[in-house]
Amino acid sequence: MKRFAAVLAGTAALAALTGVQSASANPVGTTVCGTPGVPNHVTVKACININQGHVYAFGRATPYSSTWQDQQVSFQLSTIGITNPALGTVYPTVLITAIGPAQEIGSVTGDVPCGSQVTATFTVTQPGWYPSSSTVTTVVNC
Repeated sequence: MKRFAAVLAGTAALAALTGVQSASANPVGTTVCGTPGVPNHVTVKACININQGHVYAFGRATPYSSTWQDQQVSFQLSTIGITNPALGTVYPTVLITAIGPAQEIGSVTGDVPCGSQVTATFTVTQPGWYPSSSTVTTVVNC
């Protein structure tokens, strides 16, 4: 058990030193997530949190295999509003660890009019892997 605790502490220290993007607290509101992408080395899921007219889109990534080794993985998160302007696109490269729950990756935020439809797509773009995406579309209810 002491060895396991040491591994957890070492992983946390490595994450702090490498500037790994970690999970952040979701704002209060309603969160809607899409269907997970095609099983790959990492399972991806796109999510949107809506609080009045404020939209917070993010992705969730979970290692698919029990033999996963900590490694850097590249993603794309893109969000569009009703008139199809991009609210934002980010291309984070994040250390996905073998220990722990799904990690929240990237974030795109913006304000959109009530009644607007918003779509977020979260894609794993790791070279040598099959492409895998998850998309979620929801209406901004205020």
